[in-house]
Amino acid sequence: MPSHVTGVLAAAVAFIFCLLLRSASAAKQKFKLHIPRITVAELQTNATLRTGLYPYVLTDHVKSQWKASNWTLDYLAEKIPFEWVDFYDRNMVDESSKPYLFKFKEALPKFQDKIGVPRYMQLRLSLRGWKRLRKDFEPLPVRDIFWSDEEWIGKCMQKNGKPDKKAIDNFYTTVQWKFLLIGEEGTSMFFHKDGTASSSWQAQLIGKKKWTLCPNTESRYLDTRIDTFKDFQHPQFAKAYCGQVTVNEGELLYYPGYWWHHTLQLETPSVAYTGALVGTETDRDDVGRDRRPHAAFLADMEQKCRKCWQPGNPNRLCDDISLQWPGAAPPPLRVMCDDYFQECFKLWDEHAKSLLSPSSPKTNDDGSGMLSWLLGDKKKRDEV
Repeated sequence: MPSHVTGVLAAAVAFIFCLLLRSASAAKQKFKLHIPRITVAELQTNATLRTGLYPYVLTDHVKSQWKASNWTLDYLAEKIPFEWVDFYDRNMVDESSKPYLFKFKEALPKFQDKIGVPRYMQLRLSLRGWKRLRKDFEPLPVRDIFWSDEEWIGKCMQKNGKPDKKAIDNFYTTVQWKFLLIGEEGTSMFFHKDGTASSSWQAQLIGKKKWTLCPNTESRYLDTRIDTFKDFQHPQFAKAYCGQVTVNEGELLYYPGYWWHHTLQLETPSVAYTGALVGTETDRDDVGRDRRPHAAFLADMEQKCRKCWQPGNPNRLCDDISLQWPGAAPPPLRVMCDDYFQECFKLWDEHAKSLLSPSSPKTNDDGSGMLSWLLGDKKKRDEV
């Protein structure tokens, strides 16, 4: 072989070797955050998880207790044909994805008509829709932890001594409080954190889904453009303390407010229900000067209100896009901003205090073991 050819080959081999070496030595996301899989009995007695500050997968409640575990798409079409759907006909992999708006009875046939591209549907449940489905989610696991709005919303949103149904419906749809999520294998909602400090739980009713979760404290490393299922060597993402978990059919995932999350549907169809919670987390250091997460949630609501209503001005300052695009989220009602949120905050605060009161259920865990495992110092994390 001529010497110049040998030289070129040697240089090419050396170049490839350098690329491989650089790739091997590059920082990589290791998903060291452990997301435990637990039973209801274990949750009841685990002091760390009862704080609401850490994620977990509940494995034994949905299938054994809920009628929702027997749902089909046809059943949903019969129960809530009138609910509006954000229909993403080309997936929802990035923040720029825009939906079409259809009623569910119109959206479902489009979803079932396969076109070779995975589609995704989001349904923001109204009060009317929730009334038709809520019995399918009874009983809730560990009621003081999964303290839903059923326990407080009718008490703090009242008109003439009765629950203000118009305001409650406005809250559900404006804040996007109750979600049905229906997708095909390969659909994914882009990496993000929610704009309010409510914690969330999602029950996987049909199919299974892969999740990435990262604490709010890692926000400096995170961006909505990161694909957490592919970009393992993203230089910033590699520094973040995150975890991944697969939630199977009949399981329920819980995660705290403001946590980053990213989902990937692994089967067709994938059907999940997401509920939100407020007043169920103990104090945190990453939500502002007031360490109460429910105080941060109130501040989030007040910020939304200021965009639409100002004291002394009877006119709404923001547009109601639902008038132009039926099915879009409406602005908050003035009575919510002026009266109801402050009344609800009192109930959230009272419940949050009760979680760590002497009358709370006895636990057999002082929290130190799982606390260091979940969110230990960086040196301990690197040793895991």
